Amino acid sequence: MKIIHKLLFILMGIFTYSCAEKSLPIELVIDAQAAVGEGALWDAPTQRLFWIDIAGKMLHVYAPQLQKMDSYPMPEEIATVVVIDSSHVLLALARGIYEFNLETQELIERLRPEIDVERVRFNDGKCSPQGELWVGTMDKETTKPIAALYRISGDFAIEEKRTNVTVSNGLCWSPDGLTFYYIDSPTYSIMAFVYNAEKRSISRGERIIDTPKEWGTPDGCTIDERGMIWVAHWGGAKVSCWNPYTRKLMQSIDVPSPNVTSVAFGGENLDELYITTARNWQPEGSDKKFPHAGGLFMAKPGVKGIESYRFVPTPIESAIVVP
Repeated sequence: MKIIHKLLFILMGIFTYSCAEKSLPIELVIDAQAAVGEGALWDAPTQRLFWIDIAGKMLHVYAPQLQKMDSYPMPEEIATVVVIDSSHVLLALARGIYEFNLETQELIERLRPEIDVERVRFNDGKCSPQGELWVGTMDKETTKPIAALYRISGDFAIEEKRTNVTVSNGLCWSPDGLTFYYIDSPTYSIMAFVYNAEKRSISRGERIIDTPKEWGTPDGCTIDERGMIWVAHWGGAKVSCWNPYTRKLMQSIDVPSPNVTSVAFGGENLDELYITTARNWQPEGSDKKFPHAGGLFMAKPGVKGIESYRFVPTPIESAIVVP
């Protein structure tokens, strides 16, 4: 049955027409002026978009039906947000993993792994179909392969899954859960791994897509219901869509901000592509050309995404509350 599903996804990808030359309207949802907007994640049960400002040390929660955004300051750089339930999220801050209560604003340390915080910090992450957090680190200088990719289970045990990484970034699973896609930004590529749900392992890594260097470095990514991969491009003012089966470009979206950081399908029908951007590290003169850099944008590419996965914790007897 899994093989049949895989063939269906391949056929869907092959016979979906390419819109690469079509200009797609894009809407400024919030002129957030984020220093480094990142980590877009749509939570379908609550109909809310979670996203972060890394350098601004801020967690944002946007409810489009209410036209309202709540923001929560953090004590250090925030790298990843995933949802636990309607009032709790799990955060990867620069130095460790924390649980945050959206109602009381209580921040609880759950894991302080042994990483060299002087040289690396946590970066992008997502939950697997099994409800575990996969999150990577990055070299602060973005030049040395001293970072890694980790799996964090519901009891907050941590396992190293990939080493010799420079800037661990976008990651996602195919709709059937059989393939894990991964981006180490300086490689300008997307890797595909066989994902074993029972063993929680990745294997047989293959470089399937090389992204154009003139589009900047590939950053965050997401998957649509057809199995196509959507990629944000830092330095390229662009979002691209790739067919992992034919390895061809399907579509691209121009974004009015040079540094595009993450993408997530959301909305009631999962047909709205939310796009985060960064205001920091823009080319000289970009402030006038891109006045809304750092904003939250949205486009409707004519396809739907899949629901994100929540983190599933196991009971914990004690924890450290951060004042």
